[in-house]
Amino acid sequence: LSYYNEYKSYLSSSNNLGISTLFIGMTEDHLKKSFEIRKKLQPFYTGGSLCISPDNKYLFCICETYAKVVSILTGEAIRTFGNEEDTIITVAGNNCILFTAHRASHLINQWDYLNERCDPIRSYKAHDHVPVASFALDNQSHTLLASGSTSGIIRVWDTENGYCTHQFKGSRGVVTLLVFHPKRLHLFSSSDDLQIRVWSLEESSLLMTLNSHVSPVTGIVFLRDDTMVSAGRDKVLNQWDLDEGRVKVTLPVFETLEGLAVINDLVVTCGDKGILRKWDFKKQSCVGEQEPLPLKREYVQIMNFEQSKMIAVTFDQNVMIFDNNFKLEKNLIGFNDEIIDVKRGFGDHVVMATNSEQIRLVHKDTLATTILTGHTSTILAVDTTCDGEILASASKDHTLRVWVRAGNTYEEVATCTGHTAAVTGVALARLPQNSFMVSISSDLTLKMWQLNQKKMSKSRCVYTVKAHEKDLNCVAVSPNDKYIGTGSLDKTAKIWLSDKGVLCGVLRGHRRGIWSIRFSPADQCVLTCSGDALLKLWKLSDFSCIRTYEGHSASVLNAQFMSGGRQVVSSCSDGLIKVWDTVSAEAITTLDGHTDKCWAILVQEGEVVSGAADSLLNFWRDTTAEVQEKEIEEERVSSENQQNLRNLVHKEEYGAAFRLSLALEMPYRCLTIAEKLLGRPNAGASELGMICDELDQTELETLLSYISTWNTNSKHTVVAQGVLHSLISGAQFSRLSQYPKLRPHLEALLPYTERHFERLTQLHKMSTFIQYTWEQMKLSEL
Repeated sequence: LSYYNEYKSYLSSSNNLGISTLFIGMTEDHLKKSFEIRKKLQPFYTGGSLCISPDNKYLFCICETYAKVVSILTGEAIRTFGNEEDTIITVAGNNCILFTAHRASHLINQWDYLNERCDPIRSYKAHDHVPVASFALDNQSHTLLASGSTSGIIRVWDTENGYCTHQFKGSRGVVTLLVFHPKRLHLFSSSDDLQIRVWSLEESSLLMTLNSHVSPVTGIVFLRDDTMVSAGRDKVLNQWDLDEGRVKVTLPVFETLEGLAVINDLVVTCGDKGILRKWDFKKQSCVGEQEPLPLKREYVQIMNFEQSKMIAVTFDQNVMIFDNNFKLEKNLIGFNDEIIDVKRGFGDHVVMATNSEQIRLVHKDTLATTILTGHTSTILAVDTTCDGEILASASKDHTLRVWVRAGNTYEEVATCTGHTAAVTGVALARLPQNSFMVSISSDLTLKMWQLNQKKMSKSRCVYTVKAHEKDLNCVAVSPNDKYIGTGSLDKTAKIWLSDKGVLCGVLRGHRRGIWSIRFSPADQCVLTCSGDALLKLWKLSDFSCIRTYEGHSASVLNAQFMSGGRQVVSSCSDGLIKVWDTVSAEAITTLDGHTDKCWAILVQEGEVVSGAADSLLNFWRDTTAEVQEKEIEEERVSSENQQNLRNLVHKEEYGAAFRLSLALEMPYRCLTIAEKLLGRPNAGASELGMICDELDQTELETLLSYISTWNTNSKHTVVAQGVLHSLISGAQFSRLSQYPKLRPHLEALLPYTERHFERLTQLHKMSTFIQYTWEQMKLSEL
């Protein structure tokens, strides 16, 4: 009771404005109403084939059933090709054309990825009734494409003319590897029979068969014109003399190899041990290797990049660029899986937790990614201090880890243990003078941790309380560090005193579990969102609900305050994001940028960052001011044009007025001007015909649509038919006959025209009968 009285006295002594008096002087113009995606971190590689353009500018990779062209400089996918029904198996490309092989249709498609064309520029059947398993482009002209099928047949295509130049038979099983010799017209292939075959394109025949490997061959490179190196999963490197067709040197590497590259006459290998190594065949030994990464990452592919660099691909879809000394220069994340949480990092970085044991630090402009390793199971939540210097993470491995900034990354400094189940949430102190952390877990407890600023490893647990009856989903710390809020699947949220861990109050009213809780930065209020598709705003003085935000059609997963508490941003399990007015509880706008559950929302510096289960991280830029300026400018231009139109009509300059009304898309004004023109006794129709002859294609299309609309009303039939007659009888008739959209307009005109013709014909008959009756009724002249 004493703790509760202390809590009530604090609220009464503080400047508790109440939600009804919030933000006095703040008008509707200050609200953020419009957003657009400034940048997005999207998946571009989910495994399989990956290659580089000859100019080292683009990556060609497979993402689910599609092929994507990715800029190596920015890490963004610039083009996407393919469809869901016909999965792309493998890709290849030169400086302007992308080649894709499809599973269902067995086609090879050529795409011009530098232009906006969306359909293939050429398609041809690659192999009869079997799909393509591998591709290779020649190194000289980049126009010869070799395709290996699952039936063992190899074909070589002239991609410029679209025909097959060679067909090679003899391989047994799936053709898994194809490589062109860099200078000779030779094609090297390997298949399930573990043999390397050398085919001559000049003689269209098999030159030799190289048989030494006892496992599938995974890489072929050339040191000189007559020297080749091959690697396989049999853990050896073979150097071949191509003139004699024999093995010169065999080096044991003691790991399963997945790829080869050549840097400065040294062979670079990658394999299942996750370490890049250089091999010198003159010394017949390893002359350099990469320092082991904190987390073992198996490599599945390696390629030469630029002059002395290399690109290595890991099994978890990371594309890593190394220099000659194995120093990591850039890391592109091909697939982030499900994005669970996003928080502000230091500088221009955001911290992201995905469905993995890694924390990802993303630069919001360049999208360059740094991976932090330490946890041994999936990370469920992250949080940072207001300046981003300290990071805390919670994981399924029952631990919390504390990280501090070290240059352009974070360094782990403490591991906090004590929870007996997955740690589902973490929150750090908001004020810089306080050093504590709170955590929640599936063991139903709330823990307070005191962080030792001088030696983080000595951080300790201050207290532990049982918080809820069911799993806890969310935790938050108030802006003044006095209170803690928790939300649970038991449909309640609770407010606790942070220093003593004493319960202050329970927020009841949701019909489903609570997914997020946030303290208002401007008033004594708490915001919760729940699986019942509602957001609720609660008053802390009496724990009563003062606002309910209705509008989502599915579970609301996250919510954040924005504009100093004047607005709320919420995300939903259907992928939609809504922006609300805190006071009126009305939805201002809806942002549609995700296709799956949107778990993460971050508001920073007027920008909204959203992450979802579709592996997309979107950066939304506030465009409210730009949209308002554009609307004001459009209104000004519209007012000027309408005034000009009135002036032209007043001066009886109907030709210019008619064209201006077409440009302004004012059909009624256009009708009245045409009526005035046709009403002139002498040259009205001819003047209208001259006006119609000067119309361009867009104006013609607009006028035809107006005529079709006018013709539906009997009051405007005469004007519509008059304008149509001016079009048909003028110089525009030849252009109209070639107009592709003429048919739908004619189909709309004919029924009403026939109806009006029948009505006028009947009227003419009746008028003739009346005339006859009148003539018969006249008295004869006496």
